[in-house]
Amino acid sequence: MSDVEEISDVELVEHADGDVKPDVPARVISSVIGLMGFFTALVAGLIAGNPGLVIVTRALLALLICAVIGRILGTAGEYCVRDFLKKYKADRPTPELPLQLQKLYKQRADDQAVRESMKKSA
Repeated sequence: MSDVEEISDVELVEHADGDVKPDVPARVISSVIGLMGFFTALVAGLIAGNPGLVIVTRALLALLICAVIGRILGTAGEYCVRDFLKKYKADRPTPELPLQLQKLYKQRADDQAVRESMKKSA
């Protein structure tokens, strides 16, 4: 077994140049960091005893700033992970099946085809 879990290509978005860009993690990181900034600003404003309008205005500003920072961090993380996975796959190519195993798979497929044809004729 491999100690690296493969990501299915179904979850990823294909680009025209063939590069795979998983945009979802950057958006998730951005929104989580933005919400953390919003919540922190709300709590800090309540503890300080500021008026409600000032608290909400500063919390929304913190949400926007933290969301932008989170998007940058998420995108940088995606590029790092993608580059690591490309290098990892290039260093460890998938080996070809042994000749005996290839013959066994071919025999199994032939046998399955014969069984299907016999079922249809019966």
